Amino acid sequence: MPLLPTILEQNLLDQWLAADSHPSTPAESGQRFASAVSQWFALAMAGPFPCATAIARQGQLAGQATSALTSGLPPAAGSQLAMAVASYYSGQVFGAGTASFPTAAAAVAIAFGAVFADLQSSSEERAERLAAGCTLLALSTLVVFPPPMPAMPVF
Repeated sequence: MPLLPTILEQNLLDQWLAADSHPSTPAESGQRFASAVSQWFALAMAGPFPCATAIARQGQLAGQATSALTSGLPPAAGSQLAMAVASYYSGQVFGAGTASFPTAAAAVAIAFGAVFADLQSSSEERAERLAAGCTLLALSTLVVFPPPMPAMPVF
């Protein structure tokens, strides 16, 4: 199944940006974000191979997301959150292949900073923009396999 940004958008709304249950601490917020992203990324494929490590590495993303969410300044929070997601994707295992670092990380860092700086946007708009950034990161990730298999994109 290909990674659909609408699925991640809904995960973010339900688990992280829910209007009726805001996280009470940065750690809880980071954990909820990581849960939404890792559940979605568990659906990722590289060729015929599913991602085998998405859920197992959720804690890594939660810790880095917590740090990003406590930075205080929108550009810093956005940049750190984008790098947290990019680092989480990097090293994921797909069969015998390993994911490289996403090439779109710098662009997504700027985009995430803009999401945090836009205080007028709704939770739905934030979730849509963050999901689009996470999807772009995934699509700019190559999975490298041992020879003779070629590298394959994440989809």
